[in-house]
Amino acid sequence: MPLNNDSDRTNNRNLIVAIVLFMATMFCYNYFTDNSSSTTDSQSSDSRSSAGMKREDSNEVAAAEQQKPEVSIQEAITNRHRVTISNENMVSSIDLDGCILDIVTLKKYKQTTDKNSDNVRLLTPKGTHSEFYYEVSYKDKTNGESIAGNHVWVPVEERDGSVAASMRTKHGIEIRRTVEVDDGYLVNITDEIKNVSGKSVAMSAVASLVKSNPTLKNYAVVHEGLVGVSLGKVDELKYSDVVGETRLSGSDWFGFTDIHWLCALINKDPNFTISHSKFGNNSLKISAMNNNDIELQPDAVITLRYSAFMGPKDIGILSDYGKRLGLQKFDMAIDFGWFFIVTKPLVYLMDIFANIFSNMGLVVLILTLMFKVLTYPLTKKSFASMAKMRELQPKIANLQKTYSHDKVRMNQELMALYKKERVSPMSGCLPMILQAPIFFCLYKVFFVSIQMRHAPLFLWIRDLSAPDSLYIFNLFGAIDWTPPGFLHIGVWPIIMGITMFLQQKLSSAGNARSAEKTSEQKMQENMMMVLPVIFTYICSSFPVGVVIYWTISNIVSVLQQRYAMACAAKPNQR
Repeated sequence: MPLNNDSDRTNNRNLIVAIVLFMATMFCYNYFTDNSSSTTDSQSSDSRSSAGMKREDSNEVAAAEQQKPEVSIQEAITNRHRVTISNENMVSSIDLDGCILDIVTLKKYKQTTDKNSDNVRLLTPKGTHSEFYYEVSYKDKTNGESIAGNHVWVPVEERDGSVAASMRTKHGIEIRRTVEVDDGYLVNITDEIKNVSGKSVAMSAVASLVKSNPTLKNYAVVHEGLVGVSLGKVDELKYSDVVGETRLSGSDWFGFTDIHWLCALINKDPNFTISHSKFGNNSLKISAMNNNDIELQPDAVITLRYSAFMGPKDIGILSDYGKRLGLQKFDMAIDFGWFFIVTKPLVYLMDIFANIFSNMGLVVLILTLMFKVLTYPLTKKSFASMAKMRELQPKIANLQKTYSHDKVRMNQELMALYKKERVSPMSGCLPMILQAPIFFCLYKVFFVSIQMRHAPLFLWIRDLSAPDSLYIFNLFGAIDWTPPGFLHIGVWPIIMGITMFLQQKLSSAGNARSAEKTSEQKMQENMMMVLPVIFTYICSSFPVGVVIYWTISNIVSVLQQRYAMACAAKPNQR
């Protein structure tokens, strides 16, 4: 049914679009911030908690897990023989009881924004409740002996960035292991295995990342669990999706991931196959194992090499390792989401800007202005069309009066008028339709980008990837009280709401000049004015970097609208 006048049509159209965007935002808000049943790991604010994971029905393995006594992290660190290797990016500790890499600390990343905070630790010693370690072990199938994991190793050589240790089994297998870190975040293990038993020996080899009782925050906006490549495609698994053992085809990397960190096995040896499995009560394993037994003749020596990445999901770092090691889609360890065709270039662009500018707030400003410039032609066309619609109001009103008893004819005449004047009544929706996907892609980018993590702006903004922490309901910190979560409304969301209100007011002022408003129009405009309040509340839980982007975008939109309206009013001067 046609509307009574053009202002009604425009207002109803804008109201419908606004309601749709509001409902979409509410859905995304609930989807992104669903952190029910979340638990924070005691070691790192970036490790995540998981609930309701399926358990494998293996009584034998479960009983063995229950019998294994748990130790505290401090006990595991201080009461075991260890050697340490490091570079400028990380410090790694090796437990000589099994020659297991079970501590990796990142020098350049803190657990919190507190300057006295501990550094991020990725691995956790074996035997603790949340153990997470990297182990290379063997089995002497000829003599039925497990090698490496249950032997004490003796350090034989220590250098900058590497350490060598050795051991010998009771059946005459000698192993010299060299563990080294490159100049980044790659851990390389080289094993020289010699058979001095005097007889042939058949062996199996396996390199494993073992993780027990994984925890997560349940942020639906980003994947936490297992990630890697299989048959040329990125494979993402929740912890609860891992059941039994699964061997992967065509996989050259697979690992455990959360929002910002990745620990992944690297496998470029065609004689090894990657698999993932679940065992015991709540333990998971990613392994690279040899496809066929290793036949070792008397006095023969073989050399086997293993690698693992343990570091931040920095797009530049991952891309560099992917090219250097020939890994398939290694940069896709970052969860770019469904719209990766947009979010991935944005992450690359943010990485470039982050390397140029020291302040990420400036990067947010540049991104905002860049998008506003790119979308200005559409915005200008939209504003010009809205102005043209106001000019056509007398003609539209005349058509509505002339054909008031013939609705079909009236609609035909209206369409003919729009075509003649080259104006579209829907063009005013273009900026809103375009801005919504950009906004949600930026939300994703700001959330997963390592450059945004703990990036300060000024004054109280110490982390652009976190919500604004200066709340109105405790008078911006004047009252020593932390309001409940639903009252966490910060300064920047309020500023954003004000700019959104001014933008709505400017549009309403333009419509007010066209004709006197009906009661229905006034009600619709009042509803539109409520939206800034609603969006202020919704955005209070968004990363403050996103809110700053939206605020600047609103301000630039107001300036663009005023400029476009001025140009439309003086077409002959252009």
